Amino acid sequence: MNIFSYFVIGAAVGCLFAGKKIGNKALYGGGICALLPCFDELLALFFSCPASLYVAGGVTHSLLFCILVAPIAGWLLRRFVSKDLSVVSWSILALLAMSFHCFFDVLRVRGVGILEPFVHKRLALSVIPDVECLSCVPLLLSFITALFLRDLKQKTLISWFGMFLTFVFVSFAFLNKLSVQADFERRLDEQDVRYSRSEVFPVENTLFLWNCIAQNRDGFWMCYRSNLSKNDFDYELALRNDYYLFELEDCNAVKRLTAYTRYFYVVEPTVSHTVLLHDLRYARKGLRSTDPYEKSYHIHLDKDKTVLIDKK
Repeated sequence: MNIFSYFVIGAAVGCLFAGKKIGNKALYGGGICALLPCFDELLALFFSCPASLYVAGGVTHSLLFCILVAPIAGWLLRRFVSKDLSVVSWSILALLAMSFHCFFDVLRVRGVGILEPFVHKRLALSVIPDVECLSCVPLLLSFITALFLRDLKQKTLISWFGMFLTFVFVSFAFLNKLSVQADFERRLDEQDVRYSRSEVFPVENTLFLWNCIAQNRDGFWMCYRSNLSKNDFDYELALRNDYYLFELEDCNAVKRLTAYTRYFYVVEPTVSHTVLLHDLRYARKGLRSTDPYEKSYHIHLDKDKTVLIDKK
């Protein structure tokens, strides 16, 4: 999602919560609060991989952050935006706006550390791609309409309508994912393919193309499934090749990187002392098995035998 999408999410929440009392100021206040979790994107620039992967979508997307920051944001909003709402009301609005931001990020492939800093795991439902704006179109249209409406009740009504359409969209995306995964597993069973786990991930920039993965002992069976076509894509077996990481199995950085991918990864050797780790959740940049993967990481040893990891 882009920053503007988060802003309209918060604006809709603000309008629903306080639009009848303070009008457009509730939209602006909610929008600003919804942007606060994005602060981790700036923090991630000061960390090296894989630490930066955990900073982005990490602590600032946690429940603890939302609870601690909400009173501060509420006090600042009352001081600089509107005194017609109490600090408590502004704080609740801020908490709701940030929480909705985090909820939408839970729907994405990357997920968020909702329980950071106590539990270093990402909650990801993988219903919507990381890069996609269509899900926020109803909220964007309701935000634009609400800005120009003078009647405060109408502002609230249009915001409710935008939220309702967004809820319908998210529900459809979730049910669609379950349907695609069930069909993928059924076809695997028909072809007598044994697997230990399977999951489907939405392909970036689209809502109707899915990256389907089934793990077995040797690697991952992968294919694309489309809601717009009844034709089957070719299945591909991607060998895991994790024996290339055996000499690095005690390296904490490598452990964190593989955990970040939720262990949906394959390893490809390149040059001496260097390998590529591909995050399979993001599939390839094209529909052919020869196309490069969307997200990959270089893992190599420097002269001092220090493990270095960087994005490709």
